Amino acid sequence: MSLQIETTRVAPDIVVVQLNGRMTSRVDNHVVEPVVTDLLKQNDRKFVFDLTGVEEIDSTGANILIHCFMAAQKAGAGLRVAGASAKVARLFKITRLDTVLPVYPTVAAACE
Repeated sequence: MSLQIETTRVAPDIVVVQLNGRMTSRVDNHVVEPVVTDLLKQNDRKFVFDLTGVEEIDSTGANILIHCFMAAQKAGAGLRVAGASAKVARLFKITRLDTVLPVYPTVAAACE
């Protein structure tokens, strides 16, 4: 399954970017970043990446998340990650990505 992306405004100032599928080397790493760039151009400044539907992630997927996080920070915006499965959360722990990205158990928790 290729990576599917949907955006939803859940509050006047919060956009949820829902990712479904695999974030692996098979995914063009320029699929997610333009979404964040477009949102930043629209002056959106709070993002939650909903990983509930992400089945698998590798170093390519981790790099995508890091690049998006850094782009948001550079623009004075915030990006949080939520809903990672046990498999995805394990990669975050092994790579210590969970010490860089703000990780939340649910989208609701990330929106608070």
